[in-house]
Amino acid sequence: MQQLADDSTALRLARPGQLDQPYAAADWARWDFFPAADPHRPCLVVLHGAESRDREWSCGDWRLCSALAEGVRAHGWASALPGRGMAPAMTPTRIVRETHRALDWLAAHGAQRGIAGPLVLAGWGAGADLAALMLDHPAVQAGIGICGFYDLEAAPVEMTELEVIALSPLRLPVVRKPFIIAHDGAESAAVSTEWHALRQQGGARGRLIGLPGQGPARLLDSLRAPDGALCRAVLDLLA
Repeated sequence: MQQLADDSTALRLARPGQLDQPYAAADWARWDFFPAADPHRPCLVVLHGAESRDREWSCGDWRLCSALAEGVRAHGWASALPGRGMAPAMTPTRIVRETHRALDWLAAHGAQRGIAGPLVLAGWGAGADLAALMLDHPAVQAGIGICGFYDLEAAPVEMTELEVIALSPLRLPVVRKPFIIAHDGAESAAVSTEWHALRQQGGARGRLIGLPGQGPARLLDSLRAPDGALCRAVLDLLA
C-alpha cells in the first residue's frame, strides 16, 4: 500500500491541472481527473477502501490511490477518483448518498473535464461495497469489487439494522449490469461467492475471480498492472 501511495503522490504532482475539482461544499467533496487523449474513452472511477479491513468505512484517502488506474490508463482509458467523508463523522447512509451525488456531478460536468465516455466503477473494501451500491446509477455501465463485505452486518462500522438491510448489496435486488467480484480467498471469499451466485440467478453477468493467498494489496497490484488478471478482466467488461 505504501508504494501505491508514493506513486499516487508522484502522479498528482505530475498532473496537477485536473485535481481537487469540487462537487459539493465539504472539504472532502473533490474529484481528481486523469483524462484520456480521447474524451470518449471509458473512465475507471476508483472508490477507495482503507489500508486494513478492520478500518473500512472509517479510513482511506482518494489522493493516495490515483496510481491504481495505471493499468487501464496504459490501454487508453481515463480515470477519476472522488473524495468522500468517513464514519463516524458521517453515517453509512450519508456516505452512500454523497457518493451518488458525486456521480451525479460527474455525469453532468464530466465532459467539461475531458471525461465523456462510459463509467466503470472499481473499489476495494468499503469502496467495493460502494461500487456495488452505485451500480444502479444511470451513468454507470459496469464495475469491479475487490474484497468487499457486501453484507454490511460484517463491516466494522456502526449502523442501524435498517441501514444493514438497505445498504447491503447481498440483500438488495440484483442490478443487471456487469460486475466482477474478486476476492483473495480469505474473509471475503464466502460472501463474494454467495453474492456472485445470487447475481447469476438474477440474470446479471460478471466473473467471480478468486486469487487465494494473495491478499487485498496483491489484488490491487493485479488491477494496477497493464497485464494483470484484474486489469484484463476490467478491460473485457465493455467488450
